[in-house]
Amino acid sequence: MLKRITFFVVLLQLAFTTGMVEGSSGPALIDMGVPAIRHAEEGIIGNSAVNEIVDTGHNVQVWQLLPENFRPGRFRLSMQHAVAGKQGSFFMIAWADKDGNGIPDTEIARSELKTAAIAGDWSSWEFTCDAGNLFVGNTWPQKNEKIYYRHGGKNLNHGLSNKLFYSRTFDTAPNKSTSPRYTNIKVEKISADARIIGVTTHEVKSALDTGHNIQVWGVKPEYTRSGKYTVSIKHGVAGAVGSFYITAWADTSGNGVPDREIGRSDLKSAAKPGEWSSWSFTADVSCRKIFVGNTWNREDERVYYQNSGDLLGYEGLESKLFFARKFNAVPNQSTQPRYTNIKVTVH
Repeated sequence: MLKRITFFVVLLQLAFTTGMVEGSSGPALIDMGVPAIRHAEEGIIGNSAVNEIVDTGHNVQVWQLLPENFRPGRFRLSMQHAVAGKQGSFFMIAWADKDGNGIPDTEIARSELKTAAIAGDWSSWEFTCDAGNLFVGNTWPQKNEKIYYRHGGKNLNHGLSNKLFYSRTFDTAPNKSTSPRYTNIKVEKISADARIIGVTTHEVKSALDTGHNIQVWGVKPEYTRSGKYTVSIKHGVAGAVGSFYITAWADTSGNGVPDREIGRSDLKSAAKPGEWSSWSFTADVSCRKIFVGNTWNREDERVYYQNSGDLLGYEGLESKLFFARKFNAVPNQSTQPRYTNIKVTVH
């Protein structure tokens, strides 16, 4: 009898290792600061393991997406600031090799200047690439910049080449190279069927003290599904008064009111009014309805907030606001119509 059981266990182990039995795992929470190794079509590639902070002597630097992780389309690039303020600021850039010699020669797109209020903050930016290859990175005009940067060591750039292309002059092509080099960078391919909801054509103009400590809006049923969501919210003012955590809640009982927090970002702060912060989460089938918004533990916050009328171009989110006046409380009070500057990518 024991021999038969042992034989069965061996067969079962063999089945798993040869693919006869397919295992599966549920989706995981994804934050821009968490390392992930995935195909670019499915999630985030890149690296967030660099701790060294240096002045590189460069002004432009890019890394190539490996061919197996690249398909033309829309991308979200995220990079981590080593220090706050001007010295750690940069533009994010996308380049391509158009002549086919393996060296980037054409700048595809460039973000606005990204600046961190707190060292270690991540900035994100979206762009479209229709070329046959893609190089991503950052650029800055200052000569005393501080960035996360490591030379040598094992390969950290999951899905990216560890060969760095660079230039020591701002606004010039990064046609010099060295390897291996690393920074804290994430690249995410946005699927073709992803939908962006929230503010689209018009935005809220006023930054107010709402009297709340948490506020969330429901995702309309036609945009609700199990899977990944990326929430971006605009800061009304810089610094601590305009800081917040991005949060996601679910209605698990079916009464239309949020009752369980799905996840919460780290504290998001802006160096300048009007900057956007982003965070991603995954919802499963237990979330009958999904709510997204922000929360803070201050009593003097300033956030973008409109408390009357309609907001043109506000799509996919309900205008009914669920809120609480205490930090870490359940947002089970409601009022409408209310709006803020929020965008949600439904992947």
